[in-house]
Amino acid sequence: MNICSVIVNAKPENAPKISALLAEMEGVDVFGGLEEGKIISTLEDSGEKALAEKMAALNDIKGVIDVAMIYHQEANETEMEEELV
Repeated sequence: MNICSVIVNAKPENAPKISALLAEMEGVDVFGGLEEGKIISTLEDSGEKALAEKMAALNDIKGVIDVAMIYHQEANETEMEEELV
C-alpha cells in the first residue's frame, strides 16, 4: 500500500469546491487548509502507477494550481497493522 500526503494549491476562493471534489475521490482524504488555498490531503493506493495517476488527476482539476507531495510511505498490510498496535 502506498500512502502520501500532498498539498493541493488553489486560490482560496476555489478551495471549498476543489476540496469537495477531492473528498469524493476514492482513496483521498482532506484535512484542512481551505482558508489559505493549501488543501492538505492524503492519498492511498495499492500501486505506484495508480498513485501517480491519482496525482495527475488532482492536477487536472480545474482551479488547481499545483500538487506538491510532502511525504510518501510504502508498506504492506502487515507493516501497517504493526505500526498501529
